[in-house]
Amino acid sequence: MSFLRPALATAAALAILASVATAAPRLFADIAGRWDVTVSSPGGSQPATMTVAQKDDAITGTFESSFGTAELTGTAKGDSVRFSMQIDVNGQVLAINGTAAVKDQNNMSGVLDVSGMGAMPFTAVRQP
Repeated sequence: MSFLRPALATAAALAILASVATAAPRLFADIAGRWDVTVSSPGGSQPATMTVAQKDDAITGTFESSFGTAELTGTAKGDSVRFSMQIDVNGQVLAINGTAAVKDQNNMSGVLDVSGMGAMPFTAVRQP
């Protein structure tokens, strides 16, 4: 019976921790707004603008560059951002998947994986 009491205490503590964890508010990065983006491509640095709307951890928006404008969708969870978009470049549709880390409220950096062209690092600064 002496082993039963510590086991019950441990189980009770785990149950309390689990209930507190599920009741805690979810934290997510607030990336809503306009961002000045610089993409490091094989042809040199390319400027772009990303406009993001956010509801909880879901994001939507547009990505505008010299290649055109693309609609993006994705998620922002904690300091991690993931999004995808497709852009038509001279009749060829490119799928682009982006991942980024939010450094602070006004800066993020990551990689755009462009179909057929490879990974391209980018940085983004929130417009005031």
